Order: sequence, then structure tokens, then C-alpha cells
Amino acid sequence: MKYLKLRFFILTIVFALFWSVLNAQVTTLSGDYVHKVINSTENADYTKSLILLHEIYDGTLISDNYLVGTIAARRGSTSAGNRLNVANINSSSAYSSTYANLISNDEADYLWKLKTCRYNGKKYLALEVPYLAAYHQNGFQFVGWVKSSALSLEFVTYEKNGIAQNTSILKEITDFVPNRKISNHVSRFNVLGKVGIGTDDPQADLAVNGDILAKQIKVKTDITVPDYVFEPGYKMNTLEQIEEFVKTHKHLPEIPSAKEVAADGLDLAKMNLLLLKKMEEMTLQMIQMNKTLVKQTEELKQLKENRSMVR
Repeated sequence: MKYLKLRFFILTIVFALFWSVLNAQVTTLSGDYVHKVINSTENADYTKSLILLHEIYDGTLISDNYLVGTIAARRGSTSAGNRLNVANINSSSAYSSTYANLISNDEADYLWKLKTCRYNGKKYLALEVPYLAAYHQNGFQFVGWVKSSALSLEFVTYEKNGIAQNTSILKEITDFVPNRKISNHVSRFNVLGKVGIGTDDPQADLAVNGDILAKQIKVKTDITVPDYVFEPGYKMNTLEQIEEFVKTHKHLPEIPSAKEVAADGLDLAKMNLLLLKKMEEMTLQMIQMNKTLVKQTEELKQLKENRSMVR
């Protein structure tokens, strides 16, 4: 009986140690450089969650807090869709400032996002987990440098099945705007795919949701430059035909309407060439009008001279 009790006691200890290692193991690799299996036991389907990274400045000077490393979340098995989301984070908060940037490596349209929140009265920089209805069944792991004067790499659920969670201890979840820049000093920077600036769903090779400032923009195009307007035999609309078209359609022939531009955008290369064509046609019309004016002036001059001779 004593042997059985001792055996049961040893098995209990082994199981407790195994469970501790499985759910929240931190392996110190060197100093503050660690590997941690993040405890995500609250995670489930239809769950939205944060990972608390480290404490941040909250009006009182703070000691050195930082997290530099990679968090990976994984889902996948023979009965679950393949899903791998990876976040590379560079963040710090010390004295009276907080800086951070995030590189999100994901499939489809779901992204990691930086947040701030208040947890048990302390303010944290946090990472919002990319959301889909199906949760990351294989959990979360971190590798990198981390130091926090409070909690770090703590998994917290804030919504489940549309119902807010942990509202008594988790408050003030807001976006954190990244304020640490990344510079690439290279001879050539190649992107083999679509690039979005200000948008995470680019519909073209380069999509910019905002202003573009440049010293020079050169557009290469295979559209024919309309110098054919000056070729002999080129036929263009008369001013009367253009007037009739404008009255009916409220825009110039060949030029897209305001409705079309609003729906399809503006092709700068095509539009510039169309405007050039209209300018060339206008130039021809002005040349013709000038010839007519010169002829009429000469005729009027001759008429005045004839009248003078008659007197």
C-alpha cells in the first residue's frame, strides 16, 4: 500500500510538471533571450484575443521594457484547415516614451495588429491575434528578447461568441500607431507581387490609398502618341459637332465622363494622351481660324481701299 501511494505521488508530480511545461514553459536561451510557449487555454472558436507584450509608460516614469522577436500561431491537422500567422515585433517602453513596429506575415486578409490596453490597472502594449472563427488549435510560441516590469506574453480573451470577456480586468483597448521606422539600404528592392500603401487589399501592382509626392513621374506606355492628328487627311469633328456632343453628353468626345472616372478611376497615361490629342485638334482648329481671320482682314482692308478710291 505504501508503495502504491508513493507511486501515485510520484506520478502526480510528474504529471503536474508535464502540464506546467506544456502550457507555459519559458526556456531561457541566454539572458533575456527566451523561448516561451504562450498559455492560451482560454482560446476557442469564435474568440477574439490579445497577447500582452509588456508594460508601457502611463504617466509615471517607467524602467526599461521591451520585446524584440517573433510570435507564431498555428492551426492545422488532417481535419482542420492549414493556418500559420507570424508576427515580428520590435517594441520598447522606457522613461516616458513607447516605440514599436510590427511586420505581419499572414495568408489572406487577417492581420496581427498592435494595441494598447489596461489590464489589472496597468497599461500594456498588446498584440491582437488575427481572427477567424476557427481558433489556432496548435497554440502560440515566442522566440526573442523580452523584459517587462509587469506581465509579458500573457494571452487574454476579450470577446467570445460576440460577448465581451474579462471586462472587469481588461479595459481601454485602442489602436497603437506604429512609430518605429524600417529602412532598407540595398542596391535593389524587388517585390514580386502586389504592393499596398494605406491598404491591405491592393487591387493593382501598386495601390496607394493616399497622396503621392514625387520629383518626377515617368509613365511608359504602349498607347500610340496622337501625332497622327497632323497627318494629311486626318478628319476631326467640326466645332458645331463638338458643341452638339457637349450639349448632349456634358463632356468632350473620347474623354471619360465624371461618372465613369468615379466608377473606374483615372488612367493617367491614357488621359494625358487623350488631352494631348484634344490639344492638337484645338491647335489645328486655331490655325484654321487664324487663316480665316487673316483672309477676312485682308478682304476688309481691300474693301476699305476700294471705297476710299471711289470717294
